[in-house]
Amino acid sequence: MYKLYNVKAWGSLAIHFLLEEMAVPYTNIWMTPEQVAAPEFKDISPLGYIPALGLDDGTTLFESAAIVSFLVTTHNDKTMAPAVGTPEFGEFLSWLHFMSTNIYPTINLSEHGAGDARTTEKTHELWAIVEKRLQVEGPWMMGATYSALDAYAFMLTLWSKPGERAVLAKFPAVAELARAVRARPSLKAALEAHGVMEPRS
Repeated sequence: MYKLYNVKAWGSLAIHFLLEEMAVPYTNIWMTPEQVAAPEFKDISPLGYIPALGLDDGTTLFESAAIVSFLVTTHNDKTMAPAVGTPEFGEFLSWLHFMSTNIYPTINLSEHGAGDARTTEKTHELWAIVEKRLQVEGPWMMGATYSALDAYAFMLTLWSKPGERAVLAKFPAVAELARAVRARPSLKAALEAHGVMEPRS
């Protein structure tokens, strides 16, 4: 059984949503920011970051995109990604890593004291790429089919600057994705647990 090290509305949210959607057994280990910052947590996650996912053999995975990739390939029958080895799966990976290596760290700059106008502008430039993708291929990141990408994109909207509501107002296709994620019955309990049933300011 998986062990998800989880903090409310942090980077573990997308993994929590994915585990719920796939309906695979897991134990949810809720943590506080203080517990995550404790030196001993680095024995689990080398940089002391959330998320971390414990496996049955004692191995712990870290980095959100890596955990998503592991889960969707290990449980490919759950259809949270295209079939492994197909061009569509390559496209899925491209968008996953686009979000994890571009949008995620740009938002983090805002969170950690570098939230100037240029950082917000760069974040909006990146969201504009996602917006175009959704307008052309949507309503979901992979077209007509919901996937792990959508939960990941939703997670990032929660933290965007100058605020979630402002980003959703600027990018209507992204806003529709966020609304549709919030409407998924399978995610209701997780949405409530993270306190993100409604858009935040």
